[in-house]
Amino acid sequence: MEKSIYRSVLQGLLQITGVGLLLATVPIFFPESLMAWIHERLGLGSFPQSSITMYLARSTSLLYAVHGAIILYTAIHMDDLKRLIPILAGLHLVIGSVMLGIDLSAKMPLYWTVSEGPGVASMGILMFWLYHKANTIRKP
Repeated sequence: MEKSIYRSVLQGLLQITGVGLLLATVPIFFPESLMAWIHERLGLGSFPQSSITMYLARSTSLLYAVHGAIILYTAIHMDDLKRLIPILAGLHLVIGSVMLGIDLSAKMPLYWTVSEGPGVASMGILMFWLYHKANTIRKP
């Protein structure tokens, strides 16, 4: 495949990831009753009603959205910011690994544990691979 195809796929992946993470903006404004309903439907038991729970839920959503904005901005300005991509990929590997540990120690449901951390880490690996393929010059 041509380098330009890998570049296009990488850019698309970053755009989709960025937009997906920006969707975390919406739950920042959820009423507590909706958060409790979703929490219970996910099989996580009763929603703990406290100030710290609301703070953590909303600030975590905000941080996801900020991360998404950075990734989307990087995708849009990929030519100028391409050196940032391996850093973002590495951060995904670290975040995914740490999330897996957090999920295991918090005894999150299996579906959550298997998908969250490994999914984020896999995204980092895919970003590294596509970046390498898009930036490697092969001589005939």
